[in-house]
Amino acid sequence: MDLKTLLISSRMLLTIPVSGALLLTLGTVGMGLGLILSRGVALLAAWDFSPKAAKALSVVVIETIDLFLVATVAYITAVGIYKLFVSQTDETILKRVKIEKLVDLENKIIGVLVAALAVAFLGSVAEAKSALDVLYAGVGIAAVIGMLGVFVKISTPTD
Repeated sequence: MDLKTLLISSRMLLTIPVSGALLLTLGTVGMGLGLILSRGVALLAAWDFSPKAAKALSVVVIETIDLFLVATVAYITAVGIYKLFVSQTDETILKRVKIEKLVDLENKIIGVLVAALAVAFLGSVAEAKSALDVLYAGVGIAAVIGMLGVFVKISTPTD
């Protein structure tokens, strides 16, 4: 087996993250439904229509929608990885990943790093104990992304 055949067939390894993303979708939708059933029904069963109860119900609605949006992102990720890599024919897969020069590879890796940093920032926002913690995390991540942007600008040939 030559290296090209190995690279083409190894794309099937990506069925693992596709399956994982589908499981995340299922789990997140399940959590959203559980949130609706547990907290939403409890709020309505209290038969309290005060402004305080309405605000509590609004929070449940927003939290549930947030979970469903996260599930949607996981699903789109699963479909995207599957469509880009797993379902492609042997020759199409090599043409789709367009890396002809070192700068092409660098730009692809930097794009993934920026996305990972954005996700890390969202995680730090969710876990932050104060607005200052969010600010520090945001400034640090923005500095790294800014430097990556400078690197791309400097290293990209102007042809």
